[in-house]
Amino acid sequence: MPNLIPIIGLEIHVELKTKSKMFCSCKNDPDHDAPNTNICEICLAHPGTLPVPNKTAIEWTVKIAQALGCKINTESKFDRKHYFYPDLPKGYQISQYDQPVGEHGKIELDFLPGKNHRDNTTIGITRVHLEEDTAKLTHGTKNETLVDFNRAGVPLVEIVSDPDIESGTEAKAYCQELQAIFRSLGVSDADMEKGQMRCEANISLQEAGQFVIEDCIVKPAKNYTLNPKVEVKNINSFRAVEKAIDFEIARQTKMLENGETWIQQTRGWDNDKNETVLQREKETSADYRYFPEPDIPPFNPSQIAGEINLPELPAAKRKRFHTEYGFSYADAGLLSNDKNWGDFAESTISEMYDWLHNLPETKANAEDTIATQKTQLAKLAGGWITSKLMGAMSERKIDIKILKIKPENFAELIALIFTNRVNSTNAQKILIEMLDSGVDMDPTHIMEEKGYGQMADEDALGKIVDEVIKNNPNQVTQFKAGKEPLLQFLKGMVMKATEGSADPGVAEKLLREKLKN
Repeated sequence: MPNLIPIIGLEIHVELKTKSKMFCSCKNDPDHDAPNTNICEICLAHPGTLPVPNKTAIEWTVKIAQALGCKINTESKFDRKHYFYPDLPKGYQISQYDQPVGEHGKIELDFLPGKNHRDNTTIGITRVHLEEDTAKLTHGTKNETLVDFNRAGVPLVEIVSDPDIESGTEAKAYCQELQAIFRSLGVSDADMEKGQMRCEANISLQEAGQFVIEDCIVKPAKNYTLNPKVEVKNINSFRAVEKAIDFEIARQTKMLENGETWIQQTRGWDNDKNETVLQREKETSADYRYFPEPDIPPFNPSQIAGEINLPELPAAKRKRFHTEYGFSYADAGLLSNDKNWGDFAESTISEMYDWLHNLPETKANAEDTIATQKTQLAKLAGGWITSKLMGAMSERKIDIKILKIKPENFAELIALIFTNRVNSTNAQKILIEMLDSGVDMDPTHIMEEKGYGQMADEDALGKIVDEVIKNNPNQVTQFKAGKEPLLQFLKGMVMKATEGSADPGVAEKLLREKLKN
C-alpha cells in the first residue's frame, strides 16, 4: 500500500455578537428562549423587502481578516448563493463568492515538543468572508421539524483554511487558536456548544509524491487520479473535531486498502456512535448559481482597515506571559486564550509583587526575591489560577466575568502561601470561603479568624508531636529500627492533629529530635 498523506482543510463559521442582525434592525439574540420573536419582514423574506448591511459586522470582519494576516481587498461585494431548504426563507443566502473581505493569511501553531505532530505548523488562510446565518431547525421525535427564525440573518463570518492540516490534533489546535483570536478581538464568544462557532472539515487521502498544492488547490501528478474528498459537518466541540477527522482518515484508509471508490460527498459526525454517516453527495459551486447581490453595492474593506487598531493577539500574549512573567508555556496558553483571565493574571502578578514589598518576611529583600525567584512565583500563581481557582469556579459555575475576588486579594493569598504563612491545604479552604462568600474578602482576615495560619511555634507544636509519638508506638519502634519512610507517616499524623496547620518543616525537625531519645 502506498504512503497516504491526509489533506485537510477547515471551514469555520463564527457568529458575530453585534447588537442587530446582518441586514435588518432585529435584535441579534439567536438563543432567545421564545422562538420566532426577534424577526421581521426581512428575516422572513417577505416580498418587497430590501437588505441594509450592518456596518459594525463589516468592520469586525475586516478586523478578523487583519488579525489573521490577510490581504484586505480594495473591492468586495455580496452575492446570492441559491439553494432550497426550510432554514432559508429567501431561497438564497446573501454571502460572498469571488470578492471576499480578505485573502491569503496564516496562523502559526506553536505546539509543545514531544507529541505526535509537526512543530511550529503554519496553516494558511484562503479567505475570510461575511454572510448571513440561516434559521435553526429542530428535528422532533415524530418526524416533524420546527423552524426558529431568531437565528436567520445573524452576521456570520466564514474562515476557509488552505489544505495544510495533516491530523485531527492540528485541526483541533487550529480551531482553538481561532476561538482565542475571536475572543481577544471581542467580536464573538465563539462557544461551539452554543453554535456560535461551527466547523466543517474537508478530508482526502492522497499518495505521497503524486500531488502538489498550488493556489490552495490540490493538483494531481501525471497519470494520477485524485481520491475524492469528504466534507464532514455537525461537529460541535474541539474534541469532536479531532475525533471526526481521525475517524474519517481511518475510514478512507481502509477503503483505499480494500480497493473501494466513492464520489465526493457530505457526511455528518454522529457524536453518540463516534462515526461519520452519509448525508448527501456534495454540491459544487455551480449548483449554487452564484450571482452578485443587486440590492447591495460593492464596498472597499481596505478603507475600513486603516481605521482599525488590533489588540494584543493570543500568540503574542502567550510569548509575553512566558518571557515577562515566567509563566509556564501551558499556563501562559490557558491565560492568554481569554482576555478576562489574561487581565486577571497580569493584575495578580503585579499585586503579588506589591505584597512581597510589604510583607515582613520579604520586605527587606523584595526586589532580589522577585528577580531570583520569578519562575517559582509564576509557577505558584499560575498553578493556583489555572488549577485551584478555575477548578473551584467551574464546580460552582462561576464565570470569570462575575468573579467577586479581586486580583489584589487573590495575590495576597498567593503571597501568604509563598511566605509559608499558610500551607496549601488551608489556603484552599481560604479560597473556597472567598468564593462562597459572594463578596470580595481579605484572605489574611479569614486566616486569622479561622486559625488557618501556619503553626510554627515549637513549644505548642512540640506538645502535639509528643502525643503523636505516644499514640503510635509500633511506628516509632520501626522508625528507630531503620524504616525511614515511617517518618512521613508520623508527620502526617501531626498534620492531621493540627488540621493541616502545622509547619511541615518544623514538624519534621521536632520529630527527628524527639525520636533520637
